[in-house]
Amino acid sequence: MRIDAARSKEFTLDVDYVNGPLNVEDTILSAQTSEPEWIRYGQSFVDVEKISGTYVKYSIAQRGTSDQFTISVRYLTGPNGEISQTKLKQHLANVLGLRDDLSLFYEMFSADKPLSLTFGPLRGLRLMRGTSLYESLICSILSQNNSAIRWNSIARLLMKHYGRKVRFSDGSSWFLFPRPKDIAELNVRELQLKTSMGYRAKSVVTVSRMIHNNELELEPLVNVSYEEALEVLLQLYGVGPKVADCFLLYGAGQLKAAPVDVWMYRIVNRLYFKGRKSSRPAIASFLRDRFGYWAGYVQLYLFHYARSGL
Repeated sequence: MRIDAARSKEFTLDVDYVNGPLNVEDTILSAQTSEPEWIRYGQSFVDVEKISGTYVKYSIAQRGTSDQFTISVRYLTGPNGEISQTKLKQHLANVLGLRDDLSLFYEMFSADKPLSLTFGPLRGLRLMRGTSLYESLICSILSQNNSAIRWNSIARLLMKHYGRKVRFSDGSSWFLFPRPKDIAELNVRELQLKTSMGYRAKSVVTVSRMIHNNELELEPLVNVSYEEALEVLLQLYGVGPKVADCFLLYGAGQLKAAPVDVWMYRIVNRLYFKGRKSSRPAIASFLRDRFGYWAGYVQLYLFHYARSGL
């Protein structure tokens, strides 16, 4: 899904706008996110978001190395308004984690051999944040016992069947993520048939109804402690520790959260426990205790390193 150069606006970001190294490709393709993966078109990545009330379709492409680079940004707005470059830059800084101090992260854990081995191959890998707490929670639920390819496919079907369609001046269109009220009154069986999300459909509908009926507020979970937020989430139907941690890390931006699925369990168990039997909660606690604020980043690096076969 390319963006028509003749109809779009463009600007660049350079190293001065980013706190440390950056690798856009690794960041977007890390399979570690709580919103559908951006669509690749050649060397660019395309996404659509509602920013400050305006629908924006943008593409980004990196040129250079992870330390010396420029980021080309091209964008179009929908029929409902315009957006300033400042607002779009702020959006990209948030969603791509451009303010995270990666140099400090590398320095703090340079002596941790299992982790520091990942720093060279994955230099510039950053932790993406969601822009919609509702979308992040639903996608975290969809990721349960699913591959990244699978849950992304389900999320796209959810958007196609229940999301609003937005058209842009270059003739393209995009399905937005549905709102809580779009899902709240659905029949669980219908949702299963149209999206193939299986047992997760009941949780998706239940949570959507709670949010639509003002029985659940997600915004407060951004600013309370990790422990308080986790306690609230674990009371939701179909939300266990891994789903809750995915939402808290990639949606709410709580970097202390460290999602542990079966793959992450095996990785940490092999690298730090030497194969000794443990449990997923124990692995998650180990990551939080050992790495503190950076636990989520550690999870990201170890997972992507192992997944890439590096």
